[in-house]
Order: sequence, then C-alpha cells, then structure tokens
Amino acid sequence: MKKFLVFLFAVFAMLAAYAAELDGLIDARAELWKMSGQTVMKNYPDLFVWMDQGRTRLRYNVRENRAPLTLFGRRVLEVIIDVKDEKICELNVSVYNRGDAGEMPKKTFDALLDAVENRLAGFAGRENVPQTQNVSVEGSRIRSKVWRTDAYDVVMRWSYTRSVPEFLAIDFFPAGGAPKSLREGLKTTVATSELDKRLINDEDGSRYMTVPMVDQGAKGYCVAATVERILRYYGSNIDQHMIAKLAESDAQRGTNINKIVEVLEGNQIKLGIRYRKLYQYSDLDTYSDFKGMINSYNTIARRMKLKKIDFNDYVYIVDRTKYLSYGALMKSLDFKVFRELRKKDKGDNRDFLEAVKENIDEGIPLCWSTFIFPGVGGSGGSEFGMHMRIITGYNTKTGEIIYSDSWGAEHEKKVMKPEDAWGITVNLIALEPRRRNAK
Repeated sequence: MKKFLVFLFAVFAMLAAYAAELDGLIDARAELWKMSGQTVMKNYPDLFVWMDQGRTRLRYNVRENRAPLTLFGRRVLEVIIDVKDEKICELNVSVYNRGDAGEMPKKTFDALLDAVENRLAGFAGRENVPQTQNVSVEGSRIRSKVWRTDAYDVVMRWSYTRSVPEFLAIDFFPAGGAPKSLREGLKTTVATSELDKRLINDEDGSRYMTVPMVDQGAKGYCVAATVERILRYYGSNIDQHMIAKLAESDAQRGTNINKIVEVLEGNQIKLGIRYRKLYQYSDLDTYSDFKGMINSYNTIARRMKLKKIDFNDYVYIVDRTKYLSYGALMKSLDFKVFRELRKKDKGDNRDFLEAVKENIDEGIPLCWSTFIFPGVGGSGGSEFGMHMRIITGYNTKTGEIIYSDSWGAEHEKKVMKPEDAWGITVNLIALEPRRRNAK
C-alpha cells in the first residue's frame, strides 16, 4: 500500500510539473489585451480550441483535455477567451462548477473560495478594497467581488444552492470593461430594432445569424447553454453555470423544460428579455395519449408497409398500476412513420414554419426543444432522447431550417429539411430583448 501511495504521489508530482500555467497570461496585465488568439494557441499548444468558425472564442475544458491548466497553482476546469478584432477582450476562468466536477463539500469549497480571494487581493493590491455585488434571481443568490485596477477589472463570482456549492468563477476584463454591477451584467443590452441588421443573406438563399458559441461539453446542459448563447447574443454576461443553478439542471439528467420556462417567464425584467411561447407539443401528455398515438402510427405503418408497434410490449405493472417505458417506446418508432404522423397536424406545422420565418426575419434566434431519434438531424447516437438547440435561420429558396447545437465549432451552422424539423419539434420559444429601440 505504501509503495502504491508513493507511486501515486510521484504521478501527481509529474503531472503538476507538466501543468501549463495560466498565470503567464494574467501577469501580462495590460499587455494581455494586445495579444491575439493565435498567440494563446502558440503559447499553450494543444490546450485551447476555437469554438466557432469566426475564431472569436477559445476554450479549454478539463473533461476534454487531459493536460492540466492551472491558475495560482490550482487546476482550473474551464477557460473561455473572447477575441474581438483579433485581440483578447475578455477572459473567464471556471475554478469550480458542479456540472464538470460534481458536488464539492461546502467546507472544501469555502477554503477554496478564501484561497482564491486572497490571491486575487494580492494580485490587485492589498490596498485595493473589492466592491461586493450580489443579486437574487428566482430566489437564488449569486455573489461577487470586484477589483478594479489600471490593467484589469477582475470579478470573482460564486454561488450555493441550499449550502451546496454551485460554481466559482473569475472574469477578467480590460480596465473599466466590467459591468457596472452584477445585476446589470445579467441584462441584455441591445434593442430589438437592431437585430435584423445582424442577419446574413447568402446567395444560396440562406438567411441566418451567427449566435455566440457555447460548448456544453459532456454534461446535460443543452438548455443552459442554449439560453446563455441567446442572452449573450443580446449582450448579457450570463453563463451556463449560472443558468444551470437557476434552472436546477443536472449534469446527467439535464434540465426540466417546465423549470427553465418558469425561470425565464418569472425573470423577464431582471434578464432584460421578453418570453414568448410559440409552440408546445402536448399530444403525448398522458398514457391514453400514447396509446392513441400508437394506434395512428400503426395505421400509417401499415400503409407504408413498415413494422407496427405493439403498445403492450412497453407497458409494465407495479402494484396494479400501469406504467409506460417511454424511452424504449419512442426509440422503437420508425422516424419516417412518426414524421408522417406529425405532418397530419397541418395547421400546427404551418404555424411552426411561419413562426420560424417571422422571428428570423426580425433577427430573433429561437430556443428549439426536440426529440432525438437515432440518425436524424445529425444524431450519431443509438438512443432516443430530448435536446435543446437554436434555430438561427432558414433558406428562402428551399425552406430548410438552419440551426446550431451547443457542441463547438463544427455545430455552428447546420441544415435540416423542414419536414424533418417539424417531425422532431417539441417546443419553440422566442426570447427577445426587452428594449424595443436603440438608445
């Protein structure tokens, strides 16, 4: 056992020795804002990747990169670097977040919080007293301390949920660049009248917008990442970990759609948005709904000479109560048949496509909650599931839907046939800036 421990400590020591230090960037102080993204890529080889085709965001994530990256001698979980006009304009460090690292004991987190605050105080100058800024959203308190120096504005953010640590993050801005307050940082800053000017119209008929990319990583944060991307498109400084806290997201199970709707509807003024529900698929809310759907499905399957579904194969009984194996049943469906079934809702289908066109023409991206069928819409998995993505445009010539998944650069602009898009649609939500006209 002792030999094993000695070996283990040696491995950790070796890893620490090869850890790249983010301190080099921070120590550059005002010179940081003159650096390009390519300089970061060169100085930290194989650690950062571009999140978008426009090369405006760099990302390091510990779950996707075995090579450690440290700040103040502590390994960090994620680093996002924003680039504008080929120069770094913002740097965000996730010291801890529940989604990537799992739960941390409060005592351990508090010690980490104290250590990071002490290092930031030393970095900013002991005589520089930080400003405390807190905000409550949906009954949850988000806390922060802000140091303002000649080279940087530094914001340390953290939060708990019922004494369970949620996240600890550090944001670096050019001097004077941090939001005036934590509350103001959550709000959108653009007006709806400005949005249509951001639309891109290609010769092939594609009409779309480029929404900032956020990579949800391996965790079930598609909802949190989607909402962050749209709010950042409108100028908010919110991130997916803050949204995950508010919506009570789970890294494995994801986010309850009803909870995120409750959060968005209930905090429209605080977030600077207007929430509009455009469509909700409610034909599968009850046991009877599923049974009726399968009867209609089988009628279409018989006509298409495809396999029918025996509903009873997916029903089980516990204490004389019938339950449905929802995931197994949906996975067994042939999407070609299910798509034909959805097309029977001609009015809803038409309204869905019109809602997409109307909102995109106004420059408003849409939260799009969908079914995931194996092999449909770029899904390479073998399991049925639920997912939220963003509709960013449509093709004026073909009617194709242009959308984006929160999985990095390769998923920034994707295309789906309108009939397939309607076939997988569960919810369609519009979030738009609260302010109508530019100042």
